[in-house]
Amino acid sequence: MRKLDGTASTFSRIDNEFSYMIQVTKSCKCFGSIKDGCDDADVALRARLCWATLHSLLHSHISSYRHHGYIWLVELLLSEISEETDGSVWSKIQKLQEEIEVAGSQDLSCSEVSLPVCMLCGLLKSKHNFIRWGFLYVLDKFLMRCKLLLDDNDMQDHTTADHNKNCLDKAFAVIDIMNSALLLVVQNNETDHINILKMCDMLFSQLCLRIPSTNAMQVRGLQSLGQLFGYTSKNIDSHLETLASHQSIGNKNICRSETLQDIGIDQSGQSTSFCEASMAALLLRGLAIAPMQLVARVPTSLFFWPLIQLEGAASDDIALGIAVGSTGRGNLPGATSDIRAALLLLLIGKCTADQEALKEVEGNEFFRGLLDDTDSRVAYYSAAFLLKRMMTEEPEIYQRMLQSLISKAQQCNNEKLLENPYLQMRGILQLSNDLGVQ
Repeated sequence: MRKLDGTASTFSRIDNEFSYMIQVTKSCKCFGSIKDGCDDADVALRARLCWATLHSLLHSHISSYRHHGYIWLVELLLSEISEETDGSVWSKIQKLQEEIEVAGSQDLSCSEVSLPVCMLCGLLKSKHNFIRWGFLYVLDKFLMRCKLLLDDNDMQDHTTADHNKNCLDKAFAVIDIMNSALLLVVQNNETDHINILKMCDMLFSQLCLRIPSTNAMQVRGLQSLGQLFGYTSKNIDSHLETLASHQSIGNKNICRSETLQDIGIDQSGQSTSFCEASMAALLLRGLAIAPMQLVARVPTSLFFWPLIQLEGAASDDIALGIAVGSTGRGNLPGATSDIRAALLLLLIGKCTADQEALKEVEGNEFFRGLLDDTDSRVAYYSAAFLLKRMMTEEPEIYQRMLQSLISKAQQCNNEKLLENPYLQMRGILQLSNDLGVQ
């Protein structure tokens, strides 16, 4: 048992030899406390040595050293909001979020933000992708600890009247920190696919909620956006419910049984249990929802940017799947294809609820471009979204185009032109080009 405890502590606690250094860095977290010329030169010298040690650990080429640095840095970041100083936990979280935003500026001065935030954001400036990955790892662990801290604070505060509102406020606080940090990844134009997948995995973890398997929705592709986003809408038309019926998208053949298998639901409607670690796969299988209040809180670019960056990676090698929970036998649920499909669903949900978000991605033109995507689900979901928008916002044009499409299908004796939203949208766009209509 003692040996087991020792092994577990290797991954959860830092070595005892660093305990003193952690206390020193907690006491000296601002640049002014360690610079030359401060009141206590000996204390400043020890503090500089401790901070230099932390920096060396975080940027080490040895993974075990970096892991100790990660644990240390998480403790420092947590102390920023948990120490008993002036102000509430909420105000400290707001201050930390603002510091992270400031830390993303090119002309950053360490005197403007705390040293823990400087250390965290400094990881993104490394030329080594495994060092930049540390930024995401530390952020992920910090967000987890931050949730626990807010829960503890909530239990001690018995004056909270509206429990639901308080839960939402806690979720918003954590998501706001995540947004500020992940926007730095976007600004830094991260190119490593493993890091981008880690970023997406973090997004889904914070936005999606697992639902009990007994209440799981039998999601068929994009059966109902309302269900996926935790609300119902009469504007979700019945044609969106045919996404798992027999489909043939150009040279991308999908049949009903294959679609159900892809999203983890067998013909009897029972959910399979593989890859439950991937929240993206759970979302696609109807075992998780993304509340619209949370999705609306996230900047559009955090859905749009990784969707584009991972465009050519839908069939990437095993390592990419492993990064987000796949067991590593090809393109299993939870790998890049699922990540992109889930990102697109969240983006569609945000654009449906917020016209400004749609403008940010250049409107319908962006989704028309996705019709040529190599991933069949991305192309299909985009077509369904475009068709829904056309039916609700331009019903007369849609009816006219549909009648023309029916006539064309009859003339060509090709009923497949009307078989599913993708082929309908393709046919409508072709007719528009032939008629010179935008």
